[in-house]
Amino acid sequence: MVIYLSASCHMTRERSGSAIIEKSLEVLSISDRRESASIVPNSDYINKEPVEISIGAIDLEKNCHILYTFLVRISIYPDSLFGYFYMNIHVLVPRLPKESTDSAVASNIQLLQDAATHRGHTLSVIATEDCTFTFGKKPSILVNNKKPRFKLMLTQPGFLTKNVEVHASLIRQFELSGIRCVNSFQSIVKAKNKIRMTQKLSKHGIPMPKTYIVHSSMHLSEIMSSIGSFPVILKSVVGSLGIGVAIVESKQGLKSVVEMMLADDHSTPLMIQGYVRESRGKDIRVFVVGGKIVAAMERIARKRDEFRSNFSLGGKVKVASLSAKEKRLALKAAEALGLEIAGVDIIRSNAGPQILEVNSNPGMKGITQATGIDVAGAVIDYIVKRAKRIK
Repeated sequence: MVIYLSASCHMTRERSGSAIIEKSLEVLSISDRRESASIVPNSDYINKEPVEISIGAIDLEKNCHILYTFLVRISIYPDSLFGYFYMNIHVLVPRLPKESTDSAVASNIQLLQDAATHRGHTLSVIATEDCTFTFGKKPSILVNNKKPRFKLMLTQPGFLTKNVEVHASLIRQFELSGIRCVNSFQSIVKAKNKIRMTQKLSKHGIPMPKTYIVHSSMHLSEIMSSIGSFPVILKSVVGSLGIGVAIVESKQGLKSVVEMMLADDHSTPLMIQGYVRESRGKDIRVFVVGGKIVAAMERIARKRDEFRSNFSLGGKVKVASLSAKEKRLALKAAEALGLEIAGVDIIRSNAGPQILEVNSNPGMKGITQATGIDVAGAVIDYIVKRAKRIK
């Protein structure tokens, strides 16, 4: 006899849910039951504390309804009884954070760990030193000398942006081995390389401050004539977390700094951007997950003479209210770079909102503190949703 089981259960969050149970239950004991049902265990699930639920069974042979009381173990917390399944979520980091628990990598991992545990999942951290590239008939990868058996991985590309493609090649190796990565190799490379990021944003018609990329000081006069006035923002194309960014107040100062930074034959190009005075050391960080805005915060430079508002540099943060245009702009910027998880930085100018930068490894601590929103939880939920879609 084949019995299909349907169930309803009162959730601890005072809501009811229903689902067709096909393989998630392990029957421990059944009361008032005369015939056996076929329930197939699923290795994706893990036994938790037993939960007693009432189930209406439909006997297809006898065409009748029977009410049974089942004592079952199920792999998720009672408050989300039919919303999630248990998952061991793998996350790749450039290295395990040992030097400081206050580092961006460490705080992200801790927030992700807490969010995963709260939802009944586990988090397995993979560091670059755990990984070995192998090449035979096809490229593959070993993690602690074993072939990985998972199909989806969350990436935390906190490596320095110098030699981006070399560092990101590890992510590409996982992809070549058949493991889908969030974010992907291509999207990370685009976001980490500020020249490629600017090219992509410009191609998609996304507004930015007037920007120039230079390899020498030869044409600074023409560039300044186009920008209009000092000060200007000077950026290294390989900087992050506000590092490698300076404000320059004069033509002579700009020429001196550019010549000094480009003197080395191995130096990288420099980015010159117009300074948006009306922003007054403020910008907005928008956290995007899976094409949806999860949270937004305003970042304010702590010192009056400081133009960088990064949380990592001591910037103050508070919840931000976004206009419809700012929301569209943030989502469009993340999509243009192919990022599933992104931190989009917006500056408010007299000409309207403009994109300053798009981050492929946005920090979660500051925006969680500022907004009170479980940003890491949104990331975990998205990874679980993506995993369900993988066949």
